[in-house]
Amino acid sequence: MIAAGAAFALRGTARLRDASLFAEDGQIFLAEAHNLGSAAFVEPYAGYLHSIPRILAWLLAPVPVTGAPALYAAAAMLVHLLMLTPALSARLDWLVPGRLLRAVLFASLCLMPPLWEVLANVANLIFVGGICMLLLVLSNDPRTRTGRTAELVAVALLGLSGPLIVIFLPWFVWRWWRVGRTPHSTLVAMVSAVAAGVQGLTYLRSDRDTPGGGTAFLLVQTVYERVGGSWLFGDAEIVAPNGSAWVIGATVGWCLGALVLSVAVLPRVALVLWALLAVLLGSAVHAYGDAMIASSFHFQRHIVIPVAIVVVLLVAVVGQAPTRWIAGAASLWLVIGAAAMIHDFVPEPYPYRPDLNVLQECVDSGAATCRQPIFDGTWTVELRQ
Repeated sequence: MIAAGAAFALRGTARLRDASLFAEDGQIFLAEAHNLGSAAFVEPYAGYLHSIPRILAWLLAPVPVTGAPALYAAAAMLVHLLMLTPALSARLDWLVPGRLLRAVLFASLCLMPPLWEVLANVANLIFVGGICMLLLVLSNDPRTRTGRTAELVAVALLGLSGPLIVIFLPWFVWRWWRVGRTPHSTLVAMVSAVAAGVQGLTYLRSDRDTPGGGTAFLLVQTVYERVGGSWLFGDAEIVAPNGSAWVIGATVGWCLGALVLSVAVLPRVALVLWALLAVLLGSAVHAYGDAMIASSFHFQRHIVIPVAIVVVLLVAVVGQAPTRWIAGAASLWLVIGAAAMIHDFVPEPYPYRPDLNVLQECVDSGAATCRQPIFDGTWTVELRQ
């Protein structure tokens, strides 16, 4: 567990050393925390509320602009790691038995490949939060009052951070049914429903529009090219858009193997989680169409939770397989992702790293409005006084 946490910290070294603000981190969260103050918490972005990114931006608002890139990256790394810690909880023992196996799950989630877009920025914590919601859906109820309170707060914050709670709501209801309709699981489902309602109404009142164009075949193609391709090849860009026959065969084979192993050993849980994977990817495919398979880098934020679902299932199969050869096959399916982990271990820093001293000097001068291009030059931080 300690080694996995240390390895995860090492993954962010390039983005901490050569820190630069990610797109929404600067243009939306930093700027609106500065310009709007606490009113930013109820300000929708892209059709949804983003409570966790807003909280971090509010906490870091007193920091000079020049220190924001490194601190935003460090804060995102810390929260990302904390969101993976439910994998270590004994509340998962019914599915992933034993501390050692849960440590393997935690390590696999720390080292999972498709993180170029997601790692070390505040904006995409809403998708890392989806992995946390997945782990909470699969957990039994906490045994202590403190644990129950903490979980309710966590579900509320995760639910009010992006659109994923709308998708996860039926699976929180499934948890309520699975654990025996306990009072706490009832409260968790109710908090999820309220958060989903708030995000749904916020979206309906927005003017967000997406190009669309998804099909059932495109969904299947996204599963094997992006999920299987991410675990086997990371962002090596050898699958999408025109991978060779053996590469496509490998990705299809990995996904089919994971499906067969999980359904054979854990049919009830596996079918529920594969359905969640299909809905998560289906919503992204419906929204973005062929862009989902245009590149290994495109929309990685929509790939991380489906990859995590398959990883959870494979680790669970290792722990619950009726025979050694089935457990060995599931272990092999996990281990063959090692090359992609190594390839993607340290995501490169963002290529455009402007000097924010100019922006800081403008702010210090008391100018009414200060602007600075960031990220790829098309995003801008605009600070008003």
